[in-house]
Amino acid sequence: GISSSAKLWRASMPVDDEVDDSLNGRRKAYHSRDYKKSTIVSKWKEVQTNLFKLSTNADIEELDARLFPNEVALRNVNINGHVFGGLPEILYRNIFQDNPFKPGADSISNDLLSLPDVVTNDYFEAVTALHEENEPPVQCGLNELHRRISLIRLHHQANQLGLTLDPEAPWKFESDDVTNEEDPLNKLAKLTLADLCPTNPGDWIPYDRRFTSEPATGGRAMNVKNYGDFYRSRYCAPEEQEVSLDGLCQNKDEEKEKEGEHEDGNESVNRNEIDASAAWDILYGTIVKLKEEGNTALKNGYTKLAASYYDRALGYGSAAFMDYPHTTLDFIASHQKLLTKNDGKCTIWCALLKTFISTRLNLSMTLLKLSDPECAATQALLALQELAPFCAAEGMVLTGRKLQQFREDESFETYKEAKEMQAKAYFRLGSAKLKSGDNKAAIRNLERCIACTKDIDPDAKPERIILNRLTEAKRLSKKKRKKLSKKFKFAFSDDDQEDIGDKKPHGS
Repeated sequence: GISSSAKLWRASMPVDDEVDDSLNGRRKAYHSRDYKKSTIVSKWKEVQTNLFKLSTNADIEELDARLFPNEVALRNVNINGHVFGGLPEILYRNIFQDNPFKPGADSISNDLLSLPDVVTNDYFEAVTALHEENEPPVQCGLNELHRRISLIRLHHQANQLGLTLDPEAPWKFESDDVTNEEDPLNKLAKLTLADLCPTNPGDWIPYDRRFTSEPATGGRAMNVKNYGDFYRSRYCAPEEQEVSLDGLCQNKDEEKEKEGEHEDGNESVNRNEIDASAAWDILYGTIVKLKEEGNTALKNGYTKLAASYYDRALGYGSAAFMDYPHTTLDFIASHQKLLTKNDGKCTIWCALLKTFISTRLNLSMTLLKLSDPECAATQALLALQELAPFCAAEGMVLTGRKLQQFREDESFETYKEAKEMQAKAYFRLGSAKLKSGDNKAAIRNLERCIACTKDIDPDAKPERIILNRLTEAKRLSKKKRKKLSKKFKFAFSDDDQEDIGDKKPHGS
């Protein structure tokens, strides 16, 4: 057989002399990678459908909130069927997809960059097995499986960015060189606060006492008793290096006893008294952080990097605006009851919702720059659906399961802000339709964009960029009509036209 070390070597890409494996080199590579759409961006409605099916199963309560929207894997598995995943998927993807390393080539290839996607697929397959009343294909249980997969994903992100992990709270990335200052010579090597946000909210939120009264057991779960020397040398601070094995075990036992309390600055938070407002503030701050970094990347010309930040921001936003198994996240649970009552729509105009929709529209613009008008149009349409309750009429918000009821006495400011965002959404949608060649749809949506502005201020003049794009859509539509007219004009020869004219009605 092949030893574990040999297997690992064969699955790894060696670093040659041309690869910069320094911290700056890793971060440049991380920030320069191609943008890969998450299922939250590419399959929002499908993800919600799968989550709804899972939420109706009482056994899913066993997950203890460890299934977040962006952990729904639709590429390889779904609720109604499975295909293989795991390591075979990594190998077969190299064989069947466009890859310079084909079977029989001299070079060895791997797809370890996709490791987080692969383990996410595997976890979701285990969840769907429970939904279908099958035995989950793991012996450790789903909670423990999620802890291990979270640790894999966090290590993967940390290794790519050259970060260190807290063994007891690995979602807390640490680095001494985080900065938000502009560095024109080293932009891609810059490490920002947004980079310290875990890519997957499910690797952080259910384990942090600030979000839940019953945090899941996270971290490395190291067996200190049997591997004390390794733990001491690898994870202990310098002042703990001389602590005895019994002392290490005692320290960890004391930490478990204090699990009910969490020190945050000078405030002590009891595990049964979670500050929902503070939890929402943390979630909102994370989304803002990712969105702003996306704006900065887009401003500097790093379109793919900007799309990646926006995508991650929507992933965190989905934790607030999707319905999913949330058993221990009390601050999410009350909010999701409102979503259920209002056709899955948020009917409270707040900073979080505005930032979420704004991020979606920014991603729509970015996808258009990346020549993906179809997904750009999808993001604009989703934004319009999210804005719909606030744009029906001034002073009113649509509510109810089918949005057929309404709430009165909403401020004019809400209506004004929502209509402004609606105008932008129609502009993004019209631009995407123009890019994809659907000129009629482009004209229709660009005219709606202008109408939204007029709804707020009848005397307002449309921005020149809107008028220019509308003119271009009309020009292309007219050109297309002329081309079709010419094509039909010469569809028949002169002889065919004469034959048609000589034909007499039947029975004459």
